[in-house]
Amino acid sequence: MKNTLLLVASFGLLVSQGFGYNAVTTNIATADGTAVPILDNTGAPIAVGAGYVAVGTFSAAPTGTTAVGDIRSSFTAFGAGSTAFANGVGAPGFFDQKYGASIPQGNADAPVGEQAYVLIGDGATLADSLNFAILSTGGVFGTEDQFGNGELGQVFSAENIGSSLIYGTAVTNVDTGLGVIFTDGVQLGEGGPAIPEPSAALLSLVGLGFLARRRR
Repeated sequence: MKNTLLLVASFGLLVSQGFGYNAVTTNIATADGTAVPILDNTGAPIAVGAGYVAVGTFSAAPTGTTAVGDIRSSFTAFGAGSTAFANGVGAPGFFDQKYGASIPQGNADAPVGEQAYVLIGDGATLADSLNFAILSTGGVFGTEDQFGNGELGQVFSAENIGSSLIYGTAVTNVDTGLGVIFTDGVQLGEGGPAIPEPSAALLSLVGLGFLARRRR
């Protein structure tokens, strides 16, 4: 069995197709160990087609100690799109998501102007999830432009996950069986310590054909 993975992230490729306001996000930043896998509460990477991923808003800003019930009741998902983990070649632990809705120019109703978050759970739906991670995109929802297009996007990587992780546990030197040791990862749970500075240890990249594409 070849210890080689060809991972082509489709992040952003569909953003220019069609009209409307789109929220796009991925945890595959570049073609190396700076990608940030998501693990369930046992430490296993969440399988493609499983788990819950959505971009949306909270009625009250979440913290690392927010109760699970409050996470469920205060979150409002944005737009239409698949909420199961998905990526180009079926690599566990990684998502590449797009959600869209109409927010015409001049609209001031929610979620316009509200902080955007990525909520990740271990169930097939928000209601079914028992363990969570919450990531801040660092941006707010806007509206479409005069041509009917609009976008909010965030790529999570080892470089920014430390400032983005609000809820969940930071883990390091993560091996998901893909032939590369990822510098940082996120394990679903009830909060944890901040992610430390990236390790200076050499990454094991021998024989790896790991390819990702930045959002254009």
